[in-house]
Amino acid sequence: MATDGVVQAVKRVGLDAGARVVGVAAAEAFRAGVPEGFRPEDILPGARSVVVAGGDGPTAGAWRCPDHRVMEITGYDLRENVAIHAMCDYIERELGYYAVQAPSLPVHGHEPPMSMMHAAELAGLGTRSFAAHIILNPEYGLLYYAALITTLPLPADPPLAEPACPHPGCVAMYKRIGTTPCLRVCPACLSGTLKDARIETSTYDREKCHSRAQTYGIGSFQKALLAVVNEDDAGRRREMIHSDFFAKSVQSVGFFRDSIAQCFECMRVCPVGRKHRKLK
Repeated sequence: MATDGVVQAVKRVGLDAGARVVGVAAAEAFRAGVPEGFRPEDILPGARSVVVAGGDGPTAGAWRCPDHRVMEITGYDLRENVAIHAMCDYIERELGYYAVQAPSLPVHGHEPPMSMMHAAELAGLGTRSFAAHIILNPEYGLLYYAALITTLPLPADPPLAEPACPHPGCVAMYKRIGTTPCLRVCPACLSGTLKDARIETSTYDREKCHSRAQTYGIGSFQKALLAVVNEDDAGRRREMIHSDFFAKSVQSVGFFRDSIAQCFECMRVCPVGRKHRKLK
């Protein structure tokens, strides 16, 4: 097992590369709740540790922009990946162990080869929330997560003893009126109950949320293209091809990614980490 000094050195590389937080989970910790084929050792034989980096999402200024489209097009979810690549390089070049970025993009549907949400929980960086089950860090709130898998045995960080959600202010609001900020702002996609200041039940309608929060992407391009092909009127086909919807759908394919966040409303009203968005 690597020493604490090695762990701190790895984490420092990630933090210096732009991560807000870095945590470590044991590869074997994934076996309890993860089926075969989706575990760290299925991606890197001999895996011993998973290092998770959490990076900031939109800047405080982006949160204040009155045009909510800015949150979609600015694309801040990159720094955690840079941090992961920097730590992979350090582990392989300086420490002599294998390391690879954990694949997190879906290969079909919404099923990625490895869950970054679960990895962040096991590494002690956050817990699931009422808000679409997004992982919330108790200090910074919404973060974007990436991970690496390595054969380097590192001491693991424990999962959080106290959940980041619900926030004390949300508990007080629930006692008064039976809801929380995120449940109230998006009742169509979210529902749940609290008991003894803890989440008792939580339901997230992913398909309904997907139709609202991921309007443009590979799926929308397929839908729009099929409509164009099936349209008999040449003039109407031209209008459809030059429409804003079709243009944005093509653009999403050009960026080789789905537009994953066209709705931030549940996070916009979340009090966890809000203090870091209040500046001059």
